[in-house]
Amino acid sequence: MSKNSIVLIGAGSTVFTPGLMTDLASSRTFDGWTVHLVDLNGEAAETMARVGRRIAVERGGKLEFVAHTDRREALPGARFVTTTIAVGAAAGWRADVDVPARYGIAQTVGDSVGPGGVLRALRHVPELVAIARDVADLAPEAQLINYSNPLTANVRAITAETGVKAVGLCHGTRHTLAKLTADLGFGPGELTAVFAGLNHLCWLLDLRRGAEDMYPLLRRFVAERAGGVDAPSTSQEGVHLPVSADLMRTFGLYPAPGDRHVAEFFGGYLRAADGGPADDKDLPWGLQGGRDATMRYIGQKDDLWELLHAQADGKAPLPRTDNQEAERLVAIAEAIVTGRDHVELAVNLPNEGKIPNLPPTAVVEVPAVVGAAGIIGLGVGPLPEGVAAVLSARAQQQELTVRAALTGDRTLALQALALDPLVSGLAVATSILDDAITAHDPLLDSFAAAEVAV
Repeated sequence: MSKNSIVLIGAGSTVFTPGLMTDLASSRTFDGWTVHLVDLNGEAAETMARVGRRIAVERGGKLEFVAHTDRREALPGARFVTTTIAVGAAAGWRADVDVPARYGIAQTVGDSVGPGGVLRALRHVPELVAIARDVADLAPEAQLINYSNPLTANVRAITAETGVKAVGLCHGTRHTLAKLTADLGFGPGELTAVFAGLNHLCWLLDLRRGAEDMYPLLRRFVAERAGGVDAPSTSQEGVHLPVSADLMRTFGLYPAPGDRHVAEFFGGYLRAADGGPADDKDLPWGLQGGRDATMRYIGQKDDLWELLHAQADGKAPLPRTDNQEAERLVAIAEAIVTGRDHVELAVNLPNEGKIPNLPPTAVVEVPAVVGAAGIIGLGVGPLPEGVAAVLSARAQQQELTVRAALTGDRTLALQALALDPLVSGLAVATSILDDAITAHDPLLDSFAAAEVAV
């Protein structure tokens, strides 16, 4: 099979896949390449291939789109492999939110941290490691780029268990920079930034317009516009967000990417004012809008598939997408193929000293230079002690989660859940795990309690 191929595993991704196909078809770098679309649902893979063929004609791209249900059939000799799998699909994500809610735990996203993030990792890590082992076997020179959440745990597992070159990508920091730039009154691209941390809790270290430090202006705008615990519900990012403002007051740096993600890393924001369980229909700190947006997104999957079928059949206009994730993947692939250096705002890869006061094995989110030599993460130096303490504790919990997922060890899974700031202790962790085993049957069966002989 030609090395000029890109393999997308999890091609049924309703938003990402059309964006990727559009951006690839718009780039002359990939003329003559083959895009292999892999999904366990063969009808989904073929629908995406048909949409891709229409996109290629419209964009003038000389691309071939091939549908597969067997990834090993698609992988030999691939140059790039992208994973966007969702084990358990939308129903699984909903269960990751609904099961902890039975025990008074409200989550605004539930796909990266919180008990939902742990449950998602227990399902995703084994499958992604299996995929990476197939990549190592059939396309050992390929660059693997993972988008599946929880991004940190997944990339940690892949890089710890295989020799595959793997990074994770998330649009969060890029979106935060765009919103802050607009709120401060500047046009797109006028401000530059340096972010570092862990995925979904990544801290703005530097913000500039040319050589001018824009952090003082950001602090002023946040102080003037951000609300507090009684802030109105919002799902829009920007300087008005109360949790991000509170974290900046506490730690001295602004976090990304928006309150619905960063709030889940801490124990207090998703609880009632008295410290008890929050009403998940009336969350404090303006967080209800973020939770509602997540639930709407989960519920939209069927409608999106109806539109994609119509697009595949030529009965609806092709998608007009500005999917930042797809755009970034194509820019990275172009830089590697052409050797023209490209700077990425943030990639997720093993720390190995890039942030010296975080564990060296942790997967961190840092800037990177991309070119013929591949994706090279940049060192940013030590983070403030308080920030490093928060991130180190989370990285260690995620290490436990990865070990649990790889071994099927119930004790480790319970420890990972009990260590999450949103979970009050072992009893609640046990109830969540046992309910999740039932909800996700048979995906988490290895974590079931052993039956005691009578």
